[in-house]
Amino acid sequence: MLYTSIIFVLFFLSVSILYYLLPGKFQWLWLLISSLLFYVYSNPAYIFVPAFIILTTYYAGIQIEKAGSSKKAFKYYLIAVIANIAVLVFFKYSNFFTSTAFDFLNFSRQHLFKTTEIINNSLLVKVFVPLGISYITFQAIGYLIEIKRGNHTAEKSLGHFSAYLLFFPKITAGPIERAHHFLPQLKQAKIFENENVSAGLKLILWGFFKKLVIADRLALYVSAVLDKSENFSGIPLLLAAIFYVIQLYADFSGYADMAVGFAKIFGFDIIQNFNRPLLSKSVTEFWRKWHISLSSWFTDYFYTPIVIAKRDWGKWSVVYAFIITFVVLGFWHGANWTFMVFGALQALILTMEFLTRKIRKGFRKKIPGFINTIAGIAFTFAYFAFSLIFFRANSISEAMTIIQKIGISKGSVFIESNPSSLIYSFLGILVLLLVEMKLEYYKGSFSFFYHRHWLVRNLSYAALVIIILLIGVLDGGQFIYVQF
Repeated sequence: MLYTSIIFVLFFLSVSILYYLLPGKFQWLWLLISSLLFYVYSNPAYIFVPAFIILTTYYAGIQIEKAGSSKKAFKYYLIAVIANIAVLVFFKYSNFFTSTAFDFLNFSRQHLFKTTEIINNSLLVKVFVPLGISYITFQAIGYLIEIKRGNHTAEKSLGHFSAYLLFFPKITAGPIERAHHFLPQLKQAKIFENENVSAGLKLILWGFFKKLVIADRLALYVSAVLDKSENFSGIPLLLAAIFYVIQLYADFSGYADMAVGFAKIFGFDIIQNFNRPLLSKSVTEFWRKWHISLSSWFTDYFYTPIVIAKRDWGKWSVVYAFIITFVVLGFWHGANWTFMVFGALQALILTMEFLTRKIRKGFRKKIPGFINTIAGIAFTFAYFAFSLIFFRANSISEAMTIIQKIGISKGSVFIESNPSSLIYSFLGILVLLLVEMKLEYYKGSFSFFYHRHWLVRNLSYAALVIIILLIGVLDGGQFIYVQF
């Protein structure tokens, strides 16, 4: 059920109205029922997957807390974590592993036994990934880790725990909410508050603008060029690569704004997943501002434990942790070597920034601040755009061909059959850039959307609605990160 679809809008309105008509003690139950309806809408059969995760994690959490010894607690913890990972691996990576195994087998037969006969992958079955499986699994594993560490008590209500993992505004593509932050909110009766509804609607409207006017408009150009990269030369490929960075950001942050907005209307505060990452002055800063819930999850449960385990290595423990964490993070995005290259590229630049931090700090002192800022933002954007070529490509060879063509930079800008689409794309980017820069550098200055006069505010939002209806791509596709 796409957030930008009419059916979801009607679904959300119905859920919201009944939510506030119900007594407070039943509101969480209505949210659970609504989340189940939202989930089964995509594919009813897959409800058994989150049901297994919920029951396994819920039971293990209670047993970990009740266990009389650390050894017994660890046994329940390990079984539950392995079960969660097994579910994730099966649905996301089973085809990748079987395909890789058969490729290796055929390669070995060809070079060792000199046979040209190809063994087909008889195990390859099209496995459809259940909705939100990564985000449900990560929340479940994080919950178990916190109980094992003694930072969180096990939830005794199966209903509350189920509502936490299945809460529909965040199930599609996050954010990855922590149990200690979400569960207490779930147990509180909510009353209708104009402030929450107003703030939520503003975020939802801005999310619609990012998705329909910017991301889906840019997708027309990006798909036309990068999906048939063999037909294009360097200049259009370079422009498409730049556009893809903004498309991905507008698409994903637009979804995040909507998710926070929907939750806000229900009276919930969930984590904001982006903090203007495209204005970051380094890749290190970028990863503190991009997909914040995922970055913090990997930091707390993957990166930091590795650094602690290898602390005898000194600074090389950090380098080792960067490499392992970001290669795994890259692989989390999908079962393709291109994603691991994307992760390795992030680890490479983060390692370089870490090892040269003192040198760069001294160098920056000799250069005016605004030049440092511009140069840092430009480099970070360019490097991320470069790494996303691998992220989007179907194969490493395809990515390398695109990079080679961009290096030559021949040809002219590709103009679509409808030139106005390209103009609308640039206008959308300009609006996004102005808003982001205003929030980053001029927070206390004049604002149309937060003006003290109600007429200016309402006219500004009315203008945003009109722009969405006039130039938004209303029949655009699903959010990009839903597939992850």
